[in-house]
Amino acid sequence: MINFWKKPIFIIPIVLILIIAGYIVIKGQQAPKQNLYIVKRGDISQEVDVTGNIKSAENVDLAFEKSGRVIRVNVKVGDSVTANQILASLDNTEVSSDLVQAKAKLDNAKAQLDQYQAALETQQAKLDELNHGTRPEEIQIAQTKVDNAQNALADAEKNLTNIKSKAEVDLANLYDGIKNIIDKAFVNADDAVNVKADSMFIGGSGTNPRLTFSTDIQIKGDAETQRVKANNELNQLKNEAANLTTDHSGLDQALTKSYSRLTIIRSLLSILVGAVNNSTGLSQTTITTYLDYLTTARTNINTSLKEIETRKEDISTQVVTNQKNINTAEASVNDDRSTLTSAQNDLTLKKAGATADQIAAQKAQVKQAQANVNSQLATIRQYEANIQSAQVQLTKTNVFAPFNGIITKQDAKIGEIVTANSPLISLISEGQFEIKADIPEADIAKLKIGNTGQVTLDAYGDNVIFNVQITAIDPAETIIGGVPTYKTTFQFTQKDDRLKSGMTANITILANKHENVLIIPQRTISIKNGRTTVSIYSKNKKPEERMLEIGLRGSNGYTEIISGLQENDRVIIRQEK
Repeated sequence: MINFWKKPIFIIPIVLILIIAGYIVIKGQQAPKQNLYIVKRGDISQEVDVTGNIKSAENVDLAFEKSGRVIRVNVKVGDSVTANQILASLDNTEVSSDLVQAKAKLDNAKAQLDQYQAALETQQAKLDELNHGTRPEEIQIAQTKVDNAQNALADAEKNLTNIKSKAEVDLANLYDGIKNIIDKAFVNADDAVNVKADSMFIGGSGTNPRLTFSTDIQIKGDAETQRVKANNELNQLKNEAANLTTDHSGLDQALTKSYSRLTIIRSLLSILVGAVNNSTGLSQTTITTYLDYLTTARTNINTSLKEIETRKEDISTQVVTNQKNINTAEASVNDDRSTLTSAQNDLTLKKAGATADQIAAQKAQVKQAQANVNSQLATIRQYEANIQSAQVQLTKTNVFAPFNGIITKQDAKIGEIVTANSPLISLISEGQFEIKADIPEADIAKLKIGNTGQVTLDAYGDNVIFNVQITAIDPAETIIGGVPTYKTTFQFTQKDDRLKSGMTANITILANKHENVLIIPQRTISIKNGRTTVSIYSKNKKPEERMLEIGLRGSNGYTEIISGLQENDRVIIRQEK
């Protein structure tokens, strides 16, 4: 036995086996360190990354307040402008004309006011006269006014009689010529149907006319059918021409019926033109002859149609003119009659002397005259308001700069027609800049006004960092790509000349931060059926499930542990499959 242990060849393998067995035992008793995370304290922060664009803190899109044609553009992109500077102008000819007209109306209204004031003074003088009695000289003047008014009324009535007589004669002359027009229309229609058209038919005036040549079957049928209609209309036209009435209403109807009948006959001629043009077997000479016939016939028919149309228009015009002249003459008679009545009343009043009722009536006249003055004063105020309105409209033909700034867009072109409220010019202030960004609903709950952040700009790279702060969050959502987002405003905390409107900004916002708290990797946590758990390596060297209460989820992959773990606990890291 002693010799056995002294031989190295046996001892070395046994020792190696014992060492390996001991290592396996020890290894089985130890936690697999490469799959564990030791719970420790640390700082955890929650960040939100978004992208936006720099905008001027004060910017505006400007447009004309009315539509029109651009006649002047005073700025270009990049220009610095001052408040109230005119940037562009529309053609204001029409508005300027409205302003001139409004001023003219005001002048007329003021002139009318002078007349009303003079009338008031006259009525007041009459009232004073009634109160003091009438002198003989005034009675004589009143009598002269009555005489003049009577003469004027007689002249107006005579003129009305003359105008009515002339109106009847003028209208009668137009109606007297209707018979000749209808007779001529019948002659032209008879020639067109029974001469020109019938040269192409067999049995044209009968009930079954037939074309003498071959043509398109549809056109042939239309021509033969229309020939029967034309013959009926021609007979009706002949009968109406022979039995023409003399009353105006009957003559009006005759013109209308004749026009309708000629139109049907003209349709026959048009169909025959198509038949000839589509004919087969006719020589060119015959075709030319037929077309000449039809052209002549249609010209004659059109002439008669035009004469009928013209005569109807002339009659209509004459009726309107007569009525207008009569109305004017009757109005003149009425005015002169009113003037006479007024003069007679005035004379009677002066002769009779003033009574209590007359004085009261004259006081009413004075009151009415005063009301006219007051009404005209109101009209003047209205016209003055119209002038102000026109001046406002004139102002709307210009685009003004609302503040000092720089032009960033200018789309107005001289000569183009622009619509009201269509943005053409953009202006930014020369002050602070801000960033507008749309933040999805998944991140907006993490943010609040006052959160700070850091910004990098594509123009300067990741090494140049600017500080910003949230100053506003829109309460209403904006749908982008089907996802609700909320427009958020960031203000730069310091002014920097490197900032330019329109630059792309990459923003990292510090939403929340907890210091010196227990933290573990998020990938060690499991959530099932509403339970948040983690597996730890317990003191008895076996996996054990723990329920957790978690806090802030960090942007670096770690989560805050509020309860369920202690510092130095060993958490098992789940292996990725």
